[in-house]
Amino acid sequence: MKTTIQWSFLFVFMILVLLGGLAQSAENGSVIPLEEQDRLAIEKYLGRGIVGKAIPVPALVDTSRYLNVSAGIRNYRLVSGPDTGNIEHHRSTLLKQDAGETIWRYDTGARFIFHILGKADGDYVVTGVTDNEEGVFTQYSPAEPFILQGLAPGEERNMQAGMKVFKLSNPDKQIHTGTLNIGYHYVGAYKVTVPAGSFDAILIKWTFKGKIGPASLNDTQYRFFAADVGMVAAVEQMEVSAMRIYTKERKIAKVLVDKPKS
Repeated sequence: MKTTIQWSFLFVFMILVLLGGLAQSAENGSVIPLEEQDRLAIEKYLGRGIVGKAIPVPALVDTSRYLNVSAGIRNYRLVSGPDTGNIEHHRSTLLKQDAGETIWRYDTGARFIFHILGKADGDYVVTGVTDNEEGVFTQYSPAEPFILQGLAPGEERNMQAGMKVFKLSNPDKQIHTGTLNIGYHYVGAYKVTVPAGSFDAILIKWTFKGKIGPASLNDTQYRFFAADVGMVAAVEQMEVSAMRIYTKERKIAKVLVDKPKS
């Protein structure tokens, strides 16, 4: 009888150890360290001390919390690029809401205005970009992914988008066409410290390869989003809508100065 009790205890103990090990493995598996190549690329433009340790990665089950597109004005300080030190005032405006979809105008307060579609399935995509400095509008078909619902930690998706460029002064006049191959990667989650505070932020990475008119593009961009705040830091290209941008690298990086106010 004593032997049976001992074996029963040992069996239960082994089960508990196994379950504990599995739980620990699952927890450890939810933390994705930032690859050195990505960290170096981000620190080159954002600087050191912005991106901290990796933290458990949430599934993207509510994209609206991370984009927080309905928030008021957001203020970003440019920390890399030709206008370093300047403040951008970002404002989103709801233009239309119908059948579960929303259409937004996202004005960066500088040269670019992004046209964003919030889909009924929770995806947010960029349908086009207005470049006021170049006087052109670029349309994407299908739309470029901005933040996608249901992505698993570490998941990557690839797509191809057609591009059409029109003159703002003559919207019916198409001046260029092209194709863009887009890689969209939910990299992980990290502690991010910016002037607005310290946040648990998810990291999305975009890679772009394509050709429009006589020019080509090969670029990588990074954006950090915090729940109920929105984008807190980014490394971006000046945008693919302006033809002259294709021929030279003009990276910009920005950090959130203060939390958005409704």
